[in-house]
Amino acid sequence: MKRFLAVLLSCLLFLGSVYSAENVIKTNKKLPFSKGVNLPGWLEYNRNNTLLFGKKDFENIKSLGVEVLRLPVWFEVWNEGAPDYKVSDECWSYLDDSISWCEELGMYIIIDFHNDCDGASKTDPNIEKVLLKVWPQIANRYKNKGDLVIYEVMNEPHFKSGNIDADIKKWGAIQGNVLKAIRQIDKKHTVIVGGADWNSIDSMLKLPEYQDDNLIYNFHDYSPFLFTHQGAVWTDAKRLTGIPFPYVKEKMPALPKNPTSSEKWYFQDYPNASSEKTLVAPLNKAAEFANKRNAALMCNEFGVSMTYADPQERNNWYRIKNGWMDERNIIRVSWDYTGSFGIFTNSSEARFPEDLNKQLIKDMGYKVPAGKSQTWFEAANKTGNYTIFQNQLAANLKAQCFGSNQKKSIVQFDNETKERSLAFSELEPNGQFTIYFGEVCNFTALKNSGARLEFMIKSTDKTLSLSVYLLDSEAKTFPWRAATSINSGNLAIDGKWHKISIPLSSLSDIGGWNSTEGWVNGQGKFDWTLISSLVFQNGGQASKAGFSIKDIKIVK
Repeated sequence: MKRFLAVLLSCLLFLGSVYSAENVIKTNKKLPFSKGVNLPGWLEYNRNNTLLFGKKDFENIKSLGVEVLRLPVWFEVWNEGAPDYKVSDECWSYLDDSISWCEELGMYIIIDFHNDCDGASKTDPNIEKVLLKVWPQIANRYKNKGDLVIYEVMNEPHFKSGNIDADIKKWGAIQGNVLKAIRQIDKKHTVIVGGADWNSIDSMLKLPEYQDDNLIYNFHDYSPFLFTHQGAVWTDAKRLTGIPFPYVKEKMPALPKNPTSSEKWYFQDYPNASSEKTLVAPLNKAAEFANKRNAALMCNEFGVSMTYADPQERNNWYRIKNGWMDERNIIRVSWDYTGSFGIFTNSSEARFPEDLNKQLIKDMGYKVPAGKSQTWFEAANKTGNYTIFQNQLAANLKAQCFGSNQKKSIVQFDNETKERSLAFSELEPNGQFTIYFGEVCNFTALKNSGARLEFMIKSTDKTLSLSVYLLDSEAKTFPWRAATSINSGNLAIDGKWHKISIPLSSLSDIGGWNSTEGWVNGQGKFDWTLISSLVFQNGGQASKAGFSIKDIKIVK
């Protein structure tokens, strides 16, 4: 009992000291926003994640009380390459939409030139060439937009030359050149600048003075790293889990078998790394620096992975960090929204607001929206609008592609018609595109009323053979299919758009497949009350040209 009380007292003293730290240095310059969230994964990595978010997600985020949204964009992916690095029309379409939605909602938006930040990555030594081509394009496009638009020169530069001081100096000069290029076009919008070495505070403190009175100085804060990134597979802390916050000796796990030198160092340093003095001192230095530059200060990445951290200790970490930053007038933008560092109870379910981590939302100073989400099928039944895809996926639907060319964007943007379609090229045998309804849907009434599945499709592959089917796999042990075929017999293969209209009642119970039983022919067991998804599946022959589809809906 004495040991338990000692542990409890240690925690309470630490947690109770959040607002009692002495010598707090506040930033003098305040902006109209103070807290926000990142929306990663959407315009990052490759071009196949563009179905991930839409306007409804922006509305949900705003409803929490979020004041600023940081949008990471991998412009190194979203351009047409050297020498001009012309940003793609499709990327502009998403950025234009995002800005319009934020303007409508009254929410600030940060256009963040994001980059590969995997632990083993390094920034291209010639990144200045890309930045000096891309940023003038961004500035030209948005120079006349309102004050809600903010630019961020680049996320977490990390050259890793082996000489950190040289890298910091190099980045300081590059950033200054990019800032000049932006200001030649756009003198209006606020620009976020940060230091090299992964946007660390120490590197920020060494930035040159840019002689610009409309800057926000920025840093990232994932301290103490052993707690925030415990078990993270991309770090050298991947074997270290069960790390408490705050540090309590009795709660520390044992070192793993045959510990590395890094693992030993993490354990030895953790009492100091997790102390309030160690965690707060850099924030005071950053605030003091911002005041000397007469600039606002931002931390636009901070967070704890939920995978291994104790949920309550994770919430406490956010409450403490938010308190320290609010106390110093530091704008805070957490990483991230739906991922492992996110604000939901887990990273796989993101119904809004049911799956929100409500205590975390409160600890971050946001508000928990009332009510419950409405599924796609519920909304469709109420409105009579069963649109599945028209320029974007309908709200609360998800989609995934297997066996297609991952280097090209699934979503294609027509600059003339301003329409988006879904394109699948270099299809492998049985490659498929699946749209998940996110629930069990009873299509019986639709089928009996004569409803039809309609979509536009085009292809140049004379041998194209598609199976289009509904899947009844939810809540069942075997995924039966009700399908039809699309091929040259019922589709003109001429590269032009053609409308396909399929009565639901005409879909045939063809059978199904799973990894345990393989293919099983139809047995009349397809259940119209248990529909879970819509699938477009290539046949047994590869298709280089593939096909494109758009305007997918069920029509009564």
